[in-house]
Amino acid sequence: MVLPLLILLAVGLSEVGFLVIDYITVTNAARSGARTGAAAADDPLADDFILNVVEEAACNLRFGDLEKVYIFDAPASGEMPTLPSTDVNVYVNGGTLQCNLGAHGLVPDTNCCGWPSTGRDRTPPSFDTIGVRVEFTHSSVTGIFPFPTTNWDETAVMQVEPDTRGSQ
Repeated sequence: MVLPLLILLAVGLSEVGFLVIDYITVTNAARSGARTGAAAADDPLADDFILNVVEEAACNLRFGDLEKVYIFDAPASGEMPTLPSTDVNVYVNGGTLQCNLGAHGLVPDTNCCGWPSTGRDRTPPSFDTIGVRVEFTHSSVTGIFPFPTTNWDETAVMQVEPDTRGSQ
């Protein structure tokens, strides 16, 4: 009589565990993207670098799918500006995610790209702050419970690093 209850409990806990694993993966992807964006700053290929790193980290999603990546000029609050905005670049999953550096399957959305990477300020004292928001969907693993496919997101914000190449 207790066995079915224990099985349901175990399945439910495993569903939550898989969701947590995917959420941690996306958190890592957002943080890695923001760190890369802070270092690349005003490089013309900065968004490509960010997308490569986010996509590579998101390839570890086991039961979820990467949906969108937002790269934005973060205000002091750290919140992403309301869309449409000239301070947000939006990229969507083109259906062909790559799990290696050098190419990515994220394509510009119709709202892309109002914030050019070459316009990011990395000169003291007015550094820009870059934010990376990653959206993903998570689906039920076992299908036993009627858990719907849910949308989740994670945002990381970092200050752009100064140019240390001596060009200032």
